[in-house]
Amino acid sequence: MQNLEQLLQNKFWLESFREGQLEIIESVIKQNDTLVFMPTGWWKSLTYQFPGVYLPWLAIIISPLISLMKDQVDKLNSLGLRAELINSTISTMDKEFILDEIAQNDSESKWRIKFLYIATERLNDSYFLSVIKNIDISLIAIDEAHCISQWWHDFRPSYLKIKGFIDTLRKVKHFPILALTATATKKVREDIVERLGLTKYNIFTKWFDRKNLIFVVREISKTAEKLEKLLEIIEKTPPYWIVYCSSIKAVTEVYNFLLLNWVNVGKYTGEMNAGFRESEQNNFMDSSYDVIVATNAFGMGIDKKDIRYVVHYNLPWSIENFYQEAWRAWRDGKKSYSIVIASYQDSIIQEFFIDNAYPPEDDIFKVYDYLYDGFKIWEWSGHQILKTYKLIARETGLKNDMKVWSIIKILEKYNIVKRWFDWDSQESDNFRWRWITLVLAKKTHKEVPILWHHQNLLKEEWYFKLEQIKKLLFKPGCRKKFILTYFWDEEDLKNLWENCGACDYCLDKNKFQAWEVEEIIHYTTFLIILEFIKRFDNKFGLNTLIWVLVWAKEKKILEWNLDTDKDYSVLSELNKDVVSAIFEALLELGFLYRSFGQYPKIWITEKWLNTIYHNDLLLDENDSMQAMLYWKISKYKNAIKSGKPKREKVIKIPVEKIDTYSQTLTLLKMEKTIKEIAEERGFGTQTIEDHIVKLYNFDKLSLAEIMKFSDFSKLKKVKEIIEKNKLDITKLSPIKELCPPDIAYFDIKISLAMMDKKDL
Repeated sequence: MQNLEQLLQNKFWLESFREGQLEIIESVIKQNDTLVFMPTGWWKSLTYQFPGVYLPWLAIIISPLISLMKDQVDKLNSLGLRAELINSTISTMDKEFILDEIAQNDSESKWRIKFLYIATERLNDSYFLSVIKNIDISLIAIDEAHCISQWWHDFRPSYLKIKGFIDTLRKVKHFPILALTATATKKVREDIVERLGLTKYNIFTKWFDRKNLIFVVREISKTAEKLEKLLEIIEKTPPYWIVYCSSIKAVTEVYNFLLLNWVNVGKYTGEMNAGFRESEQNNFMDSSYDVIVATNAFGMGIDKKDIRYVVHYNLPWSIENFYQEAWRAWRDGKKSYSIVIASYQDSIIQEFFIDNAYPPEDDIFKVYDYLYDGFKIWEWSGHQILKTYKLIARETGLKNDMKVWSIIKILEKYNIVKRWFDWDSQESDNFRWRWITLVLAKKTHKEVPILWHHQNLLKEEWYFKLEQIKKLLFKPGCRKKFILTYFWDEEDLKNLWENCGACDYCLDKNKFQAWEVEEIIHYTTFLIILEFIKRFDNKFGLNTLIWVLVWAKEKKILEWNLDTDKDYSVLSELNKDVVSAIFEALLELGFLYRSFGQYPKIWITEKWLNTIYHNDLLLDENDSMQAMLYWKISKYKNAIKSGKPKREKVIKIPVEKIDTYSQTLTLLKMEKTIKEIAEERGFGTQTIEDHIVKLYNFDKLSLAEIMKFSDFSKLKKVKEIIEKNKLDITKLSPIKELCPPDIAYFDIKISLAMMDKKDL
């Protein structure tokens, strides 16, 4: 190899490689497939641009981001390195000129095309493929490789063609594949490998530990308190600050509050026109503003070195979003702060957005039928529709223009419609007009080419991400360790000290050790809450349940006669925030489950049901519960008038039930049949079948052992019937009616249990 450092200086005008870059570059130069998971802003692009210069042929970069393509092409050309792009922003004639030049690339020419940036849609172009098949390739890089994964929200069917494209070219020549992303969760990583068809590859995951970035979380739910805390932070610390909010409404609220308090502040949202956005961004970048209040639309190209504080006023969307935004306060490596002043209850906003981003099939078909109204099946004329989303929402009965916007995006994603924009419209409702053009002919609902299963997976994934960010921010533990574990950064984890010294939990760790915390809430309080919820399992939301327990006179409580319940006001001695924190602790420790959606309900979990059969389970976790409560409600301690509830009560937990399951288990281990066990124990066979399902639920029987009692094809069939017909899994009869005669109730129960444990 020639002197790589010298090439770096001569071609890229950089003095030296950053830590870890050289190892990646050498892996590519040696023709190894390479996966790179490194954070945003760490010069990932150099790891494919440098080999593209070093190797003699054409480097192809597949990227989903048109704006970043242009930015990188401009930078390469400014360095005297010829780069071109082919995407929807250039004309057909320009595309043909570029491909003709590539086809005739003169390897001796100093100004030959060395880099070609393409969008995934180009992989369908026959002329493009015919040219690329006949030239020499240095490498193919897939930037923002997480978009290949089905778990990514912006996944498109066109990404599936990348593997076929690579396989076709590799039949006649070998070249390395380089996949890069800042999103390195285990699930996404494994999906990238599978979808690219990689078998042997080098993997680099590092640099997720931002050593001088301090994480501080302060749970605040009331708006007035949050605004006062934000102002206190700004007044007591030096500039500069970014304040991220989860909605335009919140941005406006915070911006106006800071203005009234004489703070030098700007704002930035995606709904502002391009000129105003650019002006606000420039004012912040050149330090005309001390603070910028923004939605997550603010961030692309932000490289201000002296940002010291990033404040999340609301709960971030995910750990990926949170970490990417937080790191904007650490570009120069000096001590900086990521401060969160959100609350656990903020997740209601995110759940509202998730539900609207992934609407049900029925709502999507309402809009689809509305757009294709008047057309016959297979009829199509490139028809254009000029309507506001607000009008479509009203005329379809959806009454929600945000949901309509999401549905149009989904239809566009699957190439059913296309959108055009008129940014200068001055309509009285301040809603920009969209020209919607029908791309595909009208089809029956069954033939509409939407991957429904994939849409459901994405919705589930977003809820999973929401749960992870809540665990990171609201559960006691080292923030930094949680982040590095989430991103699978094993190398940095090895070097992380037991006390990271860079998050609020570790800095105050001694306060949160269970053995140093007094019992601030009496143990029976947990039992009373759990028993109370068991009676109202999956009927009410969190706030309603809290209102009943603390003696609230809310209208709903009176209408539903909940003020007559025996536990009404039983926890009135406790502050409402304290009771809320107890619920959150029970949720975090797995005794309760909170459903998703706009109106989430509280459920009892298997873990709590297990306490019926294991007396000490809740007592065993009492220390953890007290520590978590101490951490969550220390500022409310003065509001705790009494550690005990009004109705002191000893809950008798029967122990004989566990014995009956144990006896059944013992006989199963002796390889006796269900019928033999039923006869020996004097029970019906159905009772023993229920015991078997419970033993599997309690992890007393393994998956392999439970599978002996049914056929896998039957279990899979039950699952398909439930999902296809969206059946209520709490009622067995409707499920049985749709199953073939050879599927018994026992098969259905096993299938449901396996689905619940994600084993099926």
